[in-house]
Order: sequence, then C-alpha cells, then structure tokens
Amino acid sequence: MIAYLAMISMIVLSMVYLYGVLAQYAGNSLSDSVGGNEEQERQAFATLRRVEIAEERDAGRLTPSESNQLLADVEHEVGAVGKRRKHFFRTDVSFARWLMLGAMAIMVLGSVSLYQKLGYAAEVVFTQDLQTQQLTPQKITEFLQYRSERYGRTEDWYYLASDYVSAGKYQEAVTAFEKALEKRPQHAEDRVALLAEYALAIFYANDNQSSPKMQTVVKTILQQDPTQATALDLKGVAEFAQHNYLGAVLAWQEAIRYSVRSAERLALLSAIAKARQLGRIDYQQVAPIITHQLAVKIEWDANARPWRSDDVLLVYALAEGEKMPIAIQRVFPEDLEPLILLTNLDALMPTATLAETKKVDVVVKLSSINDNDLTKGRIIGIKHGLLTNSKEIFAIKVAL
Repeated sequence: MIAYLAMISMIVLSMVYLYGVLAQYAGNSLSDSVGGNEEQERQAFATLRRVEIAEERDAGRLTPSESNQLLADVEHEVGAVGKRRKHFFRTDVSFARWLMLGAMAIMVLGSVSLYQKLGYAAEVVFTQDLQTQQLTPQKITEFLQYRSERYGRTEDWYYLASDYVSAGKYQEAVTAFEKALEKRPQHAEDRVALLAEYALAIFYANDNQSSPKMQTVVKTILQQDPTQATALDLKGVAEFAQHNYLGAVLAWQEAIRYSVRSAERLALLSAIAKARQLGRIDYQQVAPIITHQLAVKIEWDANARPWRSDDVLLVYALAEGEKMPIAIQRVFPEDLEPLILLTNLDALMPTATLAETKKVDVVVKLSSINDNDLTKGRIIGIKHGLLTNSKEIFAIKVAL
C-alpha cells in the first residue's frame, strides 16, 4: 500500500511539474512576442544614447575617456540583459528534462518491482504453464508455497498440505495443516474434517505409528464428532499399539460403521481380525458389526470408455421382487481396483438388509455424481441370484 501511494504521488507531482513547465513555456512564448518590442525599444534607446554621448563629446562637455566609458556601459547593459534571458531559459529546460527523465525511470522500475513483489508474475507464469500443460509437481508445490506465504488463507495452506501428503512429505504436511488450522475459526463446519486429515498426517510423519500428539488430536475430534471414521480408525491404532486389543476392535468396528468406502472397510476388517487373534476375542465377547456381506469385483475396460469427471457407479443389491435396494455403494474411480463390499450396514431402510435376505441380484448402474435420484442412470452390469454372506468374489463385467 505504501509503495502504491509513493508511485501515485510521484505520478501526480510529475504531472503538476509538467503542467507548470508547459505553462511557463506558454508564458515565455507570449513574453517573447512582447519581449521583441522591448528589445527594439532597448536597441533604439541605446542608439539614441550613443548619439547623445557623441554630441556631448563634440560639445566639449565630455572628455574622450568619459565618452568611451559611457559607450562601453551602454553596450554592456544591452548584452547582459540578453544573456540573462538565454541562460535562464537553457537552465530551466535542462532541469525539466532531467527531472522528467528521472521520474519516468523511477516509475518504470517501480512498476516492474511492484509487479514482481505483488506476485502477478508468478500468477501469470503458473497460468501459462497450466494452459501449455508444462506444469510439474515441483512447479505446483512452489506455486502453492508462494500462495500460502503470500495470502495466508486456510484453503491455501490446506492445498499445500494435501500436496505434501501426495508427495510423501508428511512432516511438511503437518506444519502446513497447523497453519491452516490457525486460520480456521474454532466453530467452522469443516474444522473436524481438517483435524482428521491433520491427525492422519501426524500418523504418517511418525512412520505410521501412534503418538501422544496424534492421540490428543483424535480425542479432540471425537469430542466434537463421535462418528468421524478417520478418528475412530486412528483411535483403534492407538489402542492396538498399547496392546488394548478389545479397545482396538471396538474402535475399528465403529469406524467400519461410519466408513463408506469399501477399501477402508476391507482394511479395517483385516485389522479387526488381527486384533481378535492377538487378544483372543471371540464373537461371543464382541459380536461382529458386519454379519452379511457380498464381495464384488467390477471389470471395467478403460479403453472402451474412460472415466469422466462427473461419473459415479451405483452398485446395489436387490431382493427378489423388490425395487428398492437393500444395500448400496457409490463407487468412484479410485475404488474400482479393490473389491466392492456390500454389507448389512449399507441398507437404505433399517428393516431390510442383507441379513434378512438369502439371495439378491447385484446391479451396476452408471450415473452422474450430481444425481441424488437412484432411478437415474444407465444399467451397465447385472448378476442374478447371488447368495448373501458368501465368501466368493463375484466378478461383474460391465457393458459400456
């Protein structure tokens, strides 16, 4: 802001001075026309004075030396006036030129410096690289670093932290998440989700081990939202590290209840099985939260039709004679590789789940991520008469 004000002040002063010089030039032009008459009068007066001096000398009232001195004084006066006017004009023009040249140089250099300092150059370069597809991970990270330091907004620090996580720089990610949390209001709606990613970054930065710092953050999250799946998962990790296998099983089962991604559920089921084994916890002591499940493998040919940005698959189970799914999962591109797990937790209605049905039809529908209506979309795969709670993996090849 100070630099802006300085530049504006210089421009205003330069314009005022330029106006003054131009006005003076106009005045000089006018005075030159008037001064022309004055010069003629001065020359006429000088001629008349010379005649008078000659007459006085001829009449004997002036000696030759006195008349010569008077004539020299007249010539000196006429020449001195002309020199003073020319010298002033030359000095004034020279000063104006150097002043304007200096002001223009400072304004140009100052404008370029401000352009660089305010970051517009970085913005332009990043946009050009984006348009020409010349962005590299290093360039993206440097630009996110610049924006975070420049603007200091929550979203800028969050994007930088996410970029660090993607690059495996977890300690840097922890620092960036802390900056984002400093800027975020305590009662913001998305603060819990931000805390969950922060806790996960702490876990990764500690070589995938529990730590007091992570446990403190997890405790804070669960106080605000007891159903936060990531925090419940990390709580189970902490309990497992302390050899509290029962606590780990209970925490992970709650994480499964509120997790919506099949890959996360499969990992949690594997962790629960290990905790049960080490803690000798049978199903009578802690009943399984998932009692019935179907494992589905989607066979998608990316060459036939690549994923679009708004694509989503609806994978659901239908009981015979029913139109409403009794279990459903929304599948995104990153979920295609692992198995899709339909469980008794994925029911739309509490009275109808996989636990109450022996056989179902599994349907795969291609839909848009913006559609909330399950009737929309195109059915691209179906498999009939599958037994629920089977250990078999059912492959469905979709027709695109």
